[in-house]
This record gives sequence, C-alpha cells and structure tokens, in this order.
Amino acid sequence: MATDCVELDPQDEVAARFYSKIDRSKAVQRTGEGLWLVLGHPEAVQLLRNRTVSSVTRKPALGIWDQVSSRFFMFKDTQQHLKLRRMVSDCFTPARLNELKAIVHQTTSDHLDQLSELTSVEGRQVDIMKTVAYPVTADAICRLLGVSPVEGTFLGQWAVSLSKHTSDEQFNRSAEQILAFFQDQLSAYRNISNGSGLLPIMAERALAAGIDDDELLATCILLVVAGFETSANFFGNMLLSLLWRRERFEHLVADEALIGPAVEELLRLHTPAHVVMRRTTEPTVVGDTVIPADVQVAVLLGLCNRDPRIFDDPDAYRPDRSSNPHLSFSQGSHYCVGASLARVELEAMLRAVLTHLPMLSLHTEQPLRWSGRFLGRGLDQLQVLAS
Repeated sequence: MATDCVELDPQDEVAARFYSKIDRSKAVQRTGEGLWLVLGHPEAVQLLRNRTVSSVTRKPALGIWDQVSSRFFMFKDTQQHLKLRRMVSDCFTPARLNELKAIVHQTTSDHLDQLSELTSVEGRQVDIMKTVAYPVTADAICRLLGVSPVEGTFLGQWAVSLSKHTSDEQFNRSAEQILAFFQDQLSAYRNISNGSGLLPIMAERALAAGIDDDELLATCILLVVAGFETSANFFGNMLLSLLWRRERFEHLVADEALIGPAVEELLRLHTPAHVVMRRTTEPTVVGDTVIPADVQVAVLLGLCNRDPRIFDDPDAYRPDRSSNPHLSFSQGSHYCVGASLARVELEAMLRAVLTHLPMLSLHTEQPLRWSGRFLGRGLDQLQVLAS
C-alpha cells in the first residue's frame, strides 16, 4: 500500500457498500423480516430521547459473560439505569478528566518515543495498535480506576480477549478472570480507607445507593471493556483515515487548533458503533410514522451521521464544520457516559502523535482487516513508519 493513497478511505468503501443496500428514501421503514429501521438524524434523536422506548433487547443470560453483561446499565431502563449511571457519571469531574488528559498525553509520548526507536531501522514496520493504541488506552482506564500498572497489564489482556472473542474457551476464561479480579479488588477496597481512583469511590456510592455487588462488579467490567475497547479501536480507525489521505494529517500538524474538530468529524464519518437497538413498549410516533408496540428498532447511527438534511456534503471530511451534532455517542438518557473520557483520550493521543511523529506514514502490503468487537469494529493491526 502506497503512503500517498488518494482513493477512497477503506472505511468509506465499507460504509458505501453497506449503505448501498439500504433504501434511504424513507427515514423510518420496516424490513421484510419485521425489523424497523431509523435512518434519519432528526428521527433518531426523537426516538432515542423517548423515555417509553426500551433499551432492554438482550436474550436471557446463558454463560458467565451473558450473566455479567446483562447487568450493564446500557441495557437497563428507568430508575435502575439512572441509579447505576449516576454511580459512574458523577466521578467524571472536570478536574479528574484534566488530570487524565495530561497522563494520556505523557503515556502516549513515552510509547511513541519507543516506536520511533523501533522504526529507526530502515524498512522496519511497526503495528501501532499493539505498540500504542492498546497499551495507552489500557493504562488510561486502569489509572482512572486506581489499578496498579502490573495488574493493569493483565486487565488489558483480558479486555482484548473479551473484545475480540477469539475463541469460546479463551473468551470464557477471560470473563472469569476479569470477574474474579474485580471481586478481589472490591474485597480489598472494603478493608482499606485510603484507596485511590474510582473503584473505592464507586464502592462507597454503591453502598449508599443500595446497589448490590453483582451490579457494581458488572459496572466496573463495563468501564474497562467499553472504555478500553472504544478508544483503542477508534484511535486506529482515526489514524488510518488521516494517514490514508495524508494531507489531512499534514493539515493537523500545521494547525493543532483543528485537532478537536477533526476528532469530532472523524467520529461522525466513522461512527464507532453503527447501530443501536431499541424496543418499543407502546405505539411510538417517529417523524411521520407510527412504529407499533413491542417491536425491535435498529437506529443506524452511521447513516444518521450522514443525513444531508443536517450535514452539508455529508460524505466529505470537513473538520471546519461550524456545527457537528453527530450521534456517535447516541442521545437521550443513554448518551454515552464515557463520551468526555473518550474525547480526552483521543485528542491527547492524536496530539502526541502529531507532536512526536510529524512524518508518520502508512507502510503495509497486507490487506487491512477489521474484527467485530463488543462495541463496534477495530483494526487487527495498523502498520506504520515513523519517518
């Protein structure tokens, strides 16, 4: 693969193939199989903000991971959802996020210095997913929780296994390990009075709010898997898009004020989770359509983020948009609780890359491959050269 590619971004090609199979003439429609689709931005906002629409769409729990994930607050409604969400959201204070931003930038810089040394040998390819994306995001979430770096290494490995679902045996083993880890952590924090990070804070708030240990443990695991996976996956997808059309990367090197807007624009174009599922509990008006009660609704966030009624030239990369109300973090009561954290991580990581490796380029002859994850898609690897 040449480093000066001008053809369509591979992610845009995948999106185009997917979107071409969908009739986009109606913002709300029913498939032949009985699934309802929401394809328009205003209609998606209307549905996602409707409190009578349920997020409980999962099948009964079977294995250990099913049992744990069924307790994630993203799959809960009303007071149960709000109680669990507050336990987490109140912890993401501006001061804590600013502290984490500095940590992420420094950690990324350290890894990039190592990457630069690795690529000093002419022709040496380095996988930036393995050397930067995974270790930095794992370190960030562990620091946020108050987990030691040594323990964090194992936590990151288990999270990768859960994210990639490489094999049933490895998947189940990782699920058991991460559950046992947090059970031990919870027990330890209840026997000390000065623990750092979010874990002791969450444990204290769970007790005050009447949240049981199963729900607390599930929320800890959700923070690790979602926080680690989403940022690592999207960092790779974002960097690929910038390096594929390298003038985009060079533009940010020249003008760092565009880093934040560029992250938002790439979140819009390459929506991390293209689809969210909902279930109607009563007949629901969405746009000029009435969706019947008790049916599954798929909100195609990726298509909504390219609605020409909202975004001028929606398929184009334009970081200078005056308004960018994308739905990549959803909407309503289930708006991503970690959205601020994700933005902090992504901007800090990208800023460090631009500062330390302004000559970074793609260097791979192998086809790009994505794997399905718990929350979206991630590159198996992304080979780069530092100069």
